[in-house]
Amino acid sequence: MKRILFLTDHLGGGGAPISILALASTLAGYGCSVTIVSLQDKVWHDPPEGVNIQVLRFTYRGPWQKYRRYHIHALRLNDWIDNQANPFDLIVANMHYSHQVAIRSCLRDRAWLCIRTDPGAELAGSRRSGRLARLRHLYHGRRVLCISKGILDSLHALDIVPAETQVIHNIIDASAIQLAMQKPVSYEDFIVFVGRLDRRQKRYDRLFKAYKQSGISQCLVVVGDGELDEAKVLAGSLGIADRVVFVGKQSNPYPYIYHARLLVLSSDYEGFGRVIAESLVCGTPVVSTDCPSGPREILKGKLSTCLVPLDDGEALSRRMAELIDNPPAIDPAYYSAYTPDNIVDQYLHLLDRDG
Repeated sequence: MKRILFLTDHLGGGGAPISILALASTLAGYGCSVTIVSLQDKVWHDPPEGVNIQVLRFTYRGPWQKYRRYHIHALRLNDWIDNQANPFDLIVANMHYSHQVAIRSCLRDRAWLCIRTDPGAELAGSRRSGRLARLRHLYHGRRVLCISKGILDSLHALDIVPAETQVIHNIIDASAIQLAMQKPVSYEDFIVFVGRLDRRQKRYDRLFKAYKQSGISQCLVVVGDGELDEAKVLAGSLGIADRVVFVGKQSNPYPYIYHARLLVLSSDYEGFGRVIAESLVCGTPVVSTDCPSGPREILKGKLSTCLVPLDDGEALSRRMAELIDNPPAIDPAYYSAYTPDNIVDQYLHLLDRDG
């Protein structure tokens, strides 16, 4: 039996943790022995059947331990690895902290560093040179796995050259989503935003302004947690508070997507844009900013008209109104590349190479 180790910062919330758990569950279903090691005591999801979850946390004390936290955590990871009865055939480290620990551990030459967000997003602000140096230290000459081609392109644009690269998208389990999406919701004739309210990345300010400018009559339902208070204040200042409904984070957001007329993504950057593919599975059209790194890889062919330039709020508002009146047909071919079978086949190929 092939043994796989996923290293992750945590298993809390959505996004990356959900993608990691979905992949681990599917690989276990293919007969692999799968272990997830969380480097924080933040496990908010039940372990999938056949998947072993371990917590290997380290809480630093004082400035010296804070400065050395990656090294100290790597030593603890080494001890844990040494105590395993059998070696792992494939090792994938997910998210930034896990990457920092992995490259300082005994796994440094074997682990694939899975990048799940656009690396260029870290370079904003006045400390660009220091951040770029850290990115190069992390990924130059390493084994890098990207969840979109756009992420890999961003690395190349920064003159970061990994030793090996693979692009493998997230799993989108259409059957599970289409089963979960059937439940009713309390709203009719609405458009939807799904995601954590993070102004820096998700740009809900851009969304609210475009929504107001679009003149559409449908209310905007916002599904997600984060900067709720700030978002409500902004909606009030724009005079749309009575038309924007905040429902908070939902354990099952798919009914909101399924029953919506349109899903809107207004981000400055993404890693993959998982919610876009999920919306297509639900049969719901999408309008998205053409941001790095994932949307243009999902909204291809006839759906490329659903992309708008990143900093063109007028185009975003216009496209929202156009798609309400003339929604595109959603063909299953638009999301077939992300099925569990297709994605797991790529990981099994990686496993055969490493194992």
